Amino acid sequence: MAVVVFDADLLIGFLGSQDTHHADAVRRVRGALAPGTTRLICSVNYSEVLIGPLEKLGPQGAAIVDAMLARLAIDVVAVDARLAQAAAAVRAQTKLKLPDAYAVATALQAKRGGQANVRLESFDKKVVKTYETLDQP
Repeated sequence: MAVVVFDADLLIGFLGSQDTHHADAVRRVRGALAPGTTRLICSVNYSEVLIGPLEKLGPQGAAIVDAMLARLAIDVVAVDARLAQAAAAVRAQTKLKLPDAYAVATALQAKRGGQANVRLESFDKKVVKTYETLDQP
């Protein structure tokens, strides 16, 4: 079974038809829709996705984001003490911004939880490279 963890930037690009990354985001999200694939986003990154729609549309913006997550079967991973510690460790080690560290930590947690095929989808090459580096045994 595959697991795809989304960073906020990818879903922001997916939502915004005028976003410069929109076409690539659509392609990458569609690529994550294979049967048997688990799709995740950390609650910290989910809050990042919500900001623009809330600013533009208020509560209706949040409803649009939630409907997108439901339609794409993307589960929001709640931050618990273990995930917070993992994100802090990623941040301390790499100096990534904390929200990016949460995306990396969510992917690492899925991998360490027994999932063999975990990928992190982000437009930020540094975020993806950090995940790949930290994912080494």
